[in-house]
Amino acid sequence: MKINKAGLIGAAAAAVLTALSGCMPDGGTRAESAVAAEGLANAGPHLLADRLQAIDAVLEAEIEEGVRAGFVAAVMTGEGVVYKKAFGMADPFNDAPMTTDTRFRIASMTKPVISVAVMQLVERGAIRLNDPLSRFIPAFADPQVVTNQDRNEDGEFETRPAAREITIHDLLTHQSGIGYVFAGASDLDKAYLDANLLIKEGTLEERINVIAALPLYNDPGTVWSYSYSTDILGRVIEAASGLSLEAYMAENIFEPLGMDRTEFFIDESDFDGLAVVVEFNDAGEMYRSDASGLSSPVNEQAFGVASGGAGLVSDINDYSRFMRMLLNGGELDGARILGPETVRLMMQDHTKLEARPPYWGDSTSFGLGGYVVLKPGYTGEYRGKGEWGWGGYWDTQFFVNPDKNVGAILMKQAQPGPHMPPSRANDVLKAVAYSAISE
Repeated sequence: MKINKAGLIGAAAAAVLTALSGCMPDGGTRAESAVAAEGLANAGPHLLADRLQAIDAVLEAEIEEGVRAGFVAAVMTGEGVVYKKAFGMADPFNDAPMTTDTRFRIASMTKPVISVAVMQLVERGAIRLNDPLSRFIPAFADPQVVTNQDRNEDGEFETRPAAREITIHDLLTHQSGIGYVFAGASDLDKAYLDANLLIKEGTLEERINVIAALPLYNDPGTVWSYSYSTDILGRVIEAASGLSLEAYMAENIFEPLGMDRTEFFIDESDFDGLAVVVEFNDAGEMYRSDASGLSSPVNEQAFGVASGGAGLVSDINDYSRFMRMLLNGGELDGARILGPETVRLMMQDHTKLEARPPYWGDSTSFGLGGYVVLKPGYTGEYRGKGEWGWGGYWDTQFFVNPDKNVGAILMKQAQPGPHMPPSRANDVLKAVAYSAISE
């Protein structure tokens, strides 16, 4: 593994994950399995557990080659986790091994969890999918759409009234017309970058109102475009429930599912169980990322508010419970989170062909809170029809396929950049998970 130790940033790096050092005699280079300890080795009899061992060699090779510092991977059915292992290092700069208890900044893998919470409130009658957003956040009334993404000579955006208001359904499907922080070509892109709610001060309500003051890129319901939509849904949850987003998620999702290591806010006392986000220089060497251009430094405290789009910290055990709940039609260990029909609705196609990105075509679409595979053969990847899932900016991915009763999750931590080596791990994990189905 190539590591540029000169890239370590500040005294905080020395404190991160030191409590995990020495937990594994070989320094964390071999896999650590927690399957047998949980008594789940034979869970899901339709999965051939011995086939899943093929995952090990790929993850170990990528660590040896310096593609990533470490991985935690799991494959499961609704009945239990069949495969769960940790590889490599959680903090390669302090020799702290990756374990199956390591926590990760899951970034946009927060979005499916928030989407489930919204659908709970739909089931309870507090929200309708076709409700206008302005019912919950008045600042979004009378939305305007730009006619030119660059400002005029007076420094203003030329706009027209949107064809209709933004709905909750538009937010769940990323068809709201709202922007995000990843682009910077036009003046409108720059305006959304400047309004980045992940680094601005103020309450969640105040930050969302800053976004509401900007014009839309497109009419609601016409174009799929990744956006702040799920952060806005976090504020909708607050308005509809009367609780803070943090409190609602704890009471209605995390506590019922036993997800006691999933939360929005962490401090330095939590850093000893948190994987370090790495970045790569032009020589392919790892260094400790600060990612200050995108958001708060990723290896420090997060965003200052409960970000529904990117704010959760979790581990593979907790997120696997969320996934198994979905595989079981909304219930796990007696805790009913959603009704089966609601889960099915979330995993159906909600995005018309003309609204999808061109590279999706008719092979992939978007449901409520996650992508949906429609025609797996057209993607050129090993995928299953009905597959639903998403990934996180700092290199985490998951999928569930209730029709096949299988799901898989891969967690690692790397800051995207021009020198980040491509990883085969997620594609291989998915292929092996599907190939292990015996019926």
